[in-house]
Amino acid sequence: MIILIGASASGKTEIAKLLYQKSYKKCITTTTRPIRVNEVDGVDYHFMTKKDFNALLLQNAFLEVTKYQDNLYGLQRKDIIKDGVVILDPAGANNVIRSIKDVFVVFIKSSKKDRKKRMLNRGDHITNIISRLKSDDKVFKKRHILKVDLLIKNKNQPLIELADMIDKAYIKHQAR
Repeated sequence: MIILIGASASGKTEIAKLLYQKSYKKCITTTTRPIRVNEVDGVDYHFMTKKDFNALLLQNAFLEVTKYQDNLYGLQRKDIIKDGVVILDPAGANNVIRSIKDVFVVFIKSSKKDRKKRMLNRGDHITNIISRLKSDDKVFKKRHILKVDLLIKNKNQPLIELADMIDKAYIKHQAR
């Protein structure tokens, strides 16, 4: 399984989509946030109420859980897939690393300037951008992650090149 970690607008979601095109599978995470237009339950996320999420928590169904903007997010044990790809924050990644021996962790770094520009281009509100950049500065540091198998610096090169780098490194890792 590949874990992608990166701050807001680092490119991790778009890189994950490119990896899915290479036959990797998406590890679908679960959330209590409302479904958005064009999202599909069971494809983008498993959407559920906080009550149902908490019931699964009591059943030890999650490998990791995080809270973001008053919503819960988690990776259920049932959604762990060999050759799967999941996007997690450092704390969630550490929980998975502690539980599963053979995970491949990719940390995607991108400059604050580039991330801000990407967020503006995708239409994020400036107050949200400022808040996320400030928060990400504290959370997304390599030293906060128990292990990093591959560090990628996204300096605005084609994302397919980064996806290819991850694919090659993962295949090499699996061959060990």
